[in-house]
Amino acid sequence: MMESIMTYKISDDVLPLLKPKRLVAARDILARPDLVPDLPGIYGWWFDGALARVPRDGAVRCGGFDLLYVGIAPRPPGRAGRSSKSTLRRRLVRNHLRGRLSGSTLRRTLAALLGEELALSVRRGPASRPVMARADEDRLTAWIAGHGALSWVPTPAPWDPESELLRAGPALPLNVKGTSHPFSQTLRAARADLGVLSQPANANARVVAGAG
Repeated sequence: MMESIMTYKISDDVLPLLKPKRLVAARDILARPDLVPDLPGIYGWWFDGALARVPRDGAVRCGGFDLLYVGIAPRPPGRAGRSSKSTLRRRLVRNHLRGRLSGSTLRRTLAALLGEELALSVRRGPASRPVMARADEDRLTAWIAGHGALSWVPTPAPWDPESELLRAGPALPLNVKGTSHPFSQTLRAARADLGVLSQPANANARVVAGAG
């Protein structure tokens, strides 16, 4: 049941994302990826109160979880009109739940916020991308599985409702692009610090995200 009163107007196509009949736990999707449709669409990440640093004023709340982030699959078509073939299932399972920092903005954001708490060690890899060992990625995945839930809406052009939500919808403090939420500046700085706090001469040395 919805616990927040909406003070904004959103098109009917987006409402099921904000007012889901039920949230699907991230751990259930890890166990059964087929719970997520293999279709293009927009998705919402909901988290319990474990992210203490994240402001939740104006966020939508449902069943003890707050909607903190929205994303889409696939990305909008490029200038040549080409679009990726990503789907909700591929994006959520392969990138967000079973992937690595390099393939998920959400995982990079969570690593930046939870680095000390989870003792995550981040270093700069190829093209200066932040990378973690598989064991660290697994700890982050376990945290997401224990604290996250999802809603989604299949739609062939998900970038349109995403833009609407970021422009005129509820507070989405974990989104950075397309939003004016004040926490976005904190996130940009935290993500920029991943793996660059002390670039070691030894490539095998480990850096704890958020330390210092």
